[in-house]
Amino acid sequence: MSRRTNTLGAFAAALALLAALPAHGQDWTLRREDSRRDIVIHERARPDGYLEFRGVTHLQSRLSAFVALFEDFETMPDWLYRTREITPIQRVNDTESYWYSINTMPWPLRDRDIVLHTSLEQDPETYVLSVQAVGVPDYRPEDERYIRMPVIESSWTFTPLPDGRTQIEFRGFADPGGGVSSGVLARFQEMFIGQAPYRSLRGMREVIGKAKYQSAQFAFVEEPPPVEPSATAD
Repeated sequence: MSRRTNTLGAFAAALALLAALPAHGQDWTLRREDSRRDIVIHERARPDGYLEFRGVTHLQSRLSAFVALFEDFETMPDWLYRTREITPIQRVNDTESYWYSINTMPWPLRDRDIVLHTSLEQDPETYVLSVQAVGVPDYRPEDERYIRMPVIESSWTFTPLPDGRTQIEFRGFADPGGGVSSGVLARFQEMFIGQAPYRSLRGMREVIGKAKYQSAQFAFVEEPPPVEPSATAD
């Protein structure tokens, strides 16, 4: 298979609640570190007033396993923080689609729903998979039981490392909608910055090793060549 740039909408489900934008604004500051699980969370204030997070961990895994994990939307609530339900709305093609997510909120907030359009690109030289998601709140009629989140953009980046591991970076921010006060919005952002990236990355670490994910193959994902053992001196 020739190397090429690809897009993957099926990753949409994994991006519920959170979003990421290009780097700008204040510098990153450490929010949480779990050295035993190799998870580090940073945050920073954006010029528009939102708090953005960046969570990083490292795993031994094939790239296709991450695609398979996010394709498995029925089990996604088991590991993706505060995700109650994920439903595919439309697949434009094998590499682009729209998804609908229902997410639980703590009292006094009502549960939220999200509509996302996502894409993935694989760098033909480095094999890095970069997933982007953009909220499209008007793509599907609103459900009166939930509050539609009006703003959401997110990214997952999977970078193969020389030692055979993959670095996973999860970045994002979100607006809960519903005309919440600035105080409630601030508490919402603090809650998700502190919990969502950590819980989601921790959940991913617990399930990605399953055979059904590691054995998956996709025509639009190219795996990096195997890491050759280091030569030993005589």
